This record gives sequence, C-alpha cells and structure tokens, in this order.
Amino acid sequence: MPRPATSISGVIIGRPGRIRTGRAPARGILLGLLLCAVCWSSVAPTSADGSGTRGLALDVTVNTRPGLGALRPGIRTGGVVVKTYRLTNRSGADLYAIRVRDPALPGARIRCAGGGDRVPRLTGLRSARCTATGRARPGTWVGEATAAGRQPYLRATVRASARSGYAGVGAALALVQTARVTGPGRAVVRYAVTNTGNRDVLRVRVGDAALTPARIACAGGSPVVARIAPGATAVCAAEVRRAPGTYTGRGRAEGTDGLRTLGPRGGRLAPPRLTADASARFTLPGPTHHTTPPSPRPPQPSRPSPAVVAPVPPGAFDVPPEALDEPADVPADVPPVPPGPVPPAAALLAAVPPPPGIAAPGIAPPGVAPPDAVQRPRAPAVPRPPAARRQQARPQGSLLRRFVRQDHTPTGLGLLTALFLVLLPAALAAVLLGSRRN
Repeated sequence: MPRPATSISGVIIGRPGRIRTGRAPARGILLGLLLCAVCWSSVAPTSADGSGTRGLALDVTVNTRPGLGALRPGIRTGGVVVKTYRLTNRSGADLYAIRVRDPALPGARIRCAGGGDRVPRLTGLRSARCTATGRARPGTWVGEATAAGRQPYLRATVRASARSGYAGVGAALALVQTARVTGPGRAVVRYAVTNTGNRDVLRVRVGDAALTPARIACAGGSPVVARIAPGATAVCAAEVRRAPGTYTGRGRAEGTDGLRTLGPRGGRLAPPRLTADASARFTLPGPTHHTTPPSPRPPQPSRPSPAVVAPVPPGAFDVPPEALDEPADVPADVPPVPPGPVPPAAALLAAVPPPPGIAAPGIAPPGVAPPDAVQRPRAPAVPRPPAARRQQARPQGSLLRRFVRQDHTPTGLGLLTALFLVLLPAALAAVLLGSRRN
C-alpha cells in the first residue's frame, strides 16, 4: 500500500529512515542560553556603556571657588561657608542611593535634590547637586569629599572623590579693664587689648566714654596702637581725677585687619570694624582729715598726799603666851565689885552698857555729837593690820562678859541675875510689911 503523504513543513529530512520534528532547534537554543548565563555569573562585573565603576564624577566648590580656590583670600572666621557637590553619571546605567561625605566641613548637614541627605536615583548621563552650609572656623580646613552609590546591573559600588577646603582668616579683639585707687580722688585705669585672631589687627584706638579721661597713653604715649600681632597684648593706661564717689568705666577698643574675604556667593567682602568692650567699677575716697594732737596741760599745783602709814609687822598685836595664863583682865572703864554684900540691882544695871541703838542718859547716840562738842576735822582712817583686827575680834575673858555679850546684849546668866536682883528687894519689902502688920 502506498504511504500517506507528509507535509514538508512538518518534518525535517534527516538520515534515511528517520524523520526529526521542529522541537530540536528550540532545545538547542535553550541550552545555549543556559551556557551563556553560567559564563556570565562566573566572570567579574564588566563595564556598561564603557564606564563601569568609574562612571560617577564629583566636583566641589567652596563659595563658588572650585577645589582649593577658597584658601586665598580665605573666608572670614565666623562667616558663611557654602559647599556645592556636583554629581555626574557618565555611564548609561542608572545609579542609586548616592551619598556624599565631607570631613572638611564637620558638623554641616548635606542636602541633595528632594531634601534628603542622598540622591535616590541618578540616571545615565545626568547630573545632580548637593549643598552644605556651615560657619568658617579659624585655620585651614582641607579634606577629600567622597560620593558613593550602587550600580545594580554590575552589582557593584561606584565611587568618586574630590579635594576641597577653605581658610578661616581674620583678627579679633578682646579688652580687659581694671582700676586701682592711688589716693583721694585719684585712680589709674588700665586697658589691656589682646588680638585673639590669626591675622594682624591695625590701628587700634582705645577710649572710655564714661570716664572721659584727659589722656589715655598706649605704647609711645598715643591712644592708638599701630599693630597688634596674633596672640599679642597691648596695654594702655589713664589717670582719672574725680570727686569722691563710685564710678564705672566703660572702655572700648576699635581696629581693623584690612582683609577682604570671600562671601557666600563668591564676592569680596570689605573688612569690618573690629571692636571690644569692657567695664570696671571703683570707688574714690575723700580726703583724710588729720586730727591735731591735744596741747599739753599746764602743770597742776601739787596737792598734799595723805599720810602713809607704815605697815605693822605681823605679830605686833598678838597676846604673849604668858598673858593667857593670868586671870582675865577687867576693862578699866568697869569698876571692880567690892567685896561684901551684893550691891543693889540698880547699881549693877547701871554698870551694864545699854543694848545697841539705845543711848544711856547723858550720852549722845552713836554718830550724834553732843551740843557742846566742838567739830574737829576727822583724821584719815588708818588701816589696821589683820593681826590687830583678829586681836580685837577675840572675846575678852572678863567677869562682865559672862553677863553681857560682845554686842552689848545680856546673856542668859545676866538676865537671871537681873531678875533675881529685881525680885529680891520686892520680896524683902513684902516680908517687912507683913511683919509690921503682925
């Protein structure tokens, strides 16, 4: 039987007796793609569009001056520093997450397009800008800024760097004012001016509007200092004469450094007027009044000095031992009692001295002079030695002291005796009267 006809487009004629279908070329193409992928992953990343990992470029300007152009004439210390970073993608592949770092501008925050601190995406053959703003610090600040991003097609990090910096220049003044009082209504005021910058300061003038001294003398006798080097100090002084009181000086120093520096937009800025202020408070005393010494008094006539009694030696008034063995002495003013019958009570009471404060008849009380007495000047009291006072204080061992104490008061025996002497005559009189009646 004859074989059925076959379409030419559906078969491929091969070796005799075999027919191959159209799926074989597809398998070969797939195998070739797999081999290419393996070969692609086994080799290092290569450049894309001829740029590779060097496809990123970085250019830096400082106050519009490229690179290190801001070193001269410099930026005034404390002035505004504006840095611009221009990023360029020189390849045809896009770059992602590009970030800039600059050690020459510490503390400044870098802002890129969109407000962030990095460029999210930089397409091929395009550019982007980032800026940073800060304050100029004294001295030279030079560093290498770097930019880094990702190239996903090459699975690599692309980098770029550029050197840039600036010089912070300028003079600065500092003033210290002191005052020292030198006398009544006078003081010396000192003004110490120091250049705290890194450039010379010129034509420094010192004044004090509060004190307005007649003359402020600096080096050479003038109130103007021609030049003060960085870190150096010039001293000026003035003598102030005022009325006594408290004053406050307000010194001021003015000068310039004559430097024209770069502004934030690249223009030249004129040198500013440098100033410094200080104050000092002091008190001026008044004139001192010297007191005149008192004039010497005329000599006074000498007055008679009171009689000086020589001290009595100890023991002068002591009683000798042999006198103590004798009977007690009887005062001379007391009459001895005669032997015989006991005298009447009236006579015995008359011999007893009255108590203190009661004067005997015919005798003036103590301290009252009798009418017929003649007033005589009293002699100065002569101090008695302690031995004499002790001797006087000793009780007398007389018979009268048994009836009357030393303070002139009767003792118990004295009272009994007086009572007996009073009652005995009354008893006798009663007996006599009774015998007469009988």
